[in-house]
Amino acid sequence: MSQRNEILQVVLGILVLFGMHIISAIAIFILGYIIGLIFGNYTFLGVWIIAAYSFFLVQLLYVIPVTLWLRRQQKTGMMKGVITGAVITALLNGGCFLLFSR
Repeated sequence: MSQRNEILQVVLGILVLFGMHIISAIAIFILGYIIGLIFGNYTFLGVWIIAAYSFFLVQLLYVIPVTLWLRRQQKTGMMKGVITGAVITALLNGGCFLLFSR
């Protein structure tokens, strides 16, 4: 595999991961909305806050299976991109957590 093709695969893996982040964020908002309809008051806010603080753990629910699947498919460049995107997300989430937890 050429160097240019692997870099393209890494970028594609990062974009796939950010697409999965968007899908998971939409799912979290829908889940919070449904819980808010069922229980009333501001319970949806609790779901959104907990999900925002623990997005790293939510991310692990779909990053690990996708990484294992890409490894089985022998798409190592894309797998590296997914892992890189997950690390970037975890660092940003950790930094925001430290910033807002003061």
